[in-house]
Amino acid sequence: MSAFATQRLRQEVELMERFTESYRRKFAQLIERMNRSESSSDLQCIRLCIEAVDMMLASQSQVAQSLREIAAPSLKRAA
Repeated sequence: MSAFATQRLRQEVELMERFTESYRRKFAQLIERMNRSESSSDLQCIRLCIEAVDMMLASQSQVAQSLREIAAPSLKRAA
């Protein structure tokens, strides 16, 4: 594995960790508010879920690209 690929994969893992912790806190706060209140902001819940899924997909795409480079460094992803 090249030093570049290792560094890139490490960066992606760190991004995934930050994303995970950030959204777990957001979801925990939202769940706590929903448990305390009879009314909740449906739009806020939907927006948070959509943002989380979008970030997970973006992150998975980056990890896949990094793993592809590790597996076959000479192959580049077709744009």
